Amino acid sequence: MNQATLALSRFHKRAIVLVVFTTAALLISINWRIAQFEQLLQDGQVVRFALAPVDPRSIMQGDYMALEYAIAQEVRAALPEGMTQGQLLLTLDSQKVAHFVGIYRDQPKAAEQLTVDFRLRNHRVKLASNSFFFEEGQADHFSQAKYGEFRVNARGELLLVSLLDEQLQPL
Repeated sequence: MNQATLALSRFHKRAIVLVVFTTAALLISINWRIAQFEQLLQDGQVVRFALAPVDPRSIMQGDYMALEYAIAQEVRAALPEGMTQGQLLLTLDSQKVAHFVGIYRDQPKAAEQLTVDFRLRNHRVKLASNSFFFEEGQADHFSQAKYGEFRVNARGELLLVSLLDEQLQPL
């Protein structure tokens, strides 16, 4: 072997080590995030948001329901100019349906209150997800959805679990 071949060989070894390390780091971070979601599904507090109907279909993505939340109008009205993300202060009724109290700004909160993360995108209030994907041909079934059921952790991170009918039964 000449020197050029050895140099190339070292380059390839370093490239392989870099690819293996990057792949391992990526897989570890993805699995860490999946484990966090699994823990949220298992231990998170149940929160239900009333839905406001919107178009349940996307040509590019297949069948899904675009979600709009009934509290969105109250949230938009309470948002200070330029605020695009933060936390909402909510209370839950006996059915665990969320009711908007205000924008959370580190003020003391009552024991029955909780906070959840939100973002404002294109003038729409986004809570975890603004869409729910389902099997093609199920649009009529899911168009009956009146509530979105989420799990929330202590940090206010939400995870959409299912859609519910008006009797709060899973669809």
